[in-house]
Amino acid sequence: MKIRCDLHLNGGSRKLVLVAGQSETVEHLALKLSAYLLFWKEQPILEASPKHPALMGQEFTPDLMALDETGSIKLWIECGQVTLHKLSKLIRRLPAARIVVIKPSERAAQRLRQDLSEELRRSHRVEVFGWPEPEFRHWLGALGEKTEIYGESGGLMINAVVNETPMLAELKCFR
Repeated sequence: MKIRCDLHLNGGSRKLVLVAGQSETVEHLALKLSAYLLFWKEQPILEASPKHPALMGQEFTPDLMALDETGSIKLWIECGQVTLHKLSKLIRRLPAARIVVIKPSERAAQRLRQDLSEELRRSHRVEVFGWPEPEFRHWLGALGEKTEIYGESGGLMINAVVNETPMLAELKCFR
């Protein structure tokens, strides 16, 4: 599955192609696109190769990441399923980076937050965002192989028109 995106947000325009990996679902691509929009101003990198200089020495790759002016990772984003083991290593290895996980529902986000709090030291370093369930289904239904998005996004909010479908969603952050 591929989603070709023509994005017009926050006064800027970008083109983007999301390609499903070996075991990625359309839901995962939808989460990645929403993360890209939410962190638009950070100019996130999708599908960073393990050979990317910022990822040298890492055994993991993010769904999205953003770099600071020195080329160091300042933002690491995971979408959907992620293990506590991976998050534990990221907390230790990226002490200056913001670590965000985006889940397709508030219930899944709340469950991850509880598991993090019970199992990991310094779990407060991980921000867990959850989509309100009806809005995520609406978001998923609006996306297509060719997707045009016009509007504004940032923080926890997406206010846009997606393939002629109005969309207003505010994700919830569980800390």
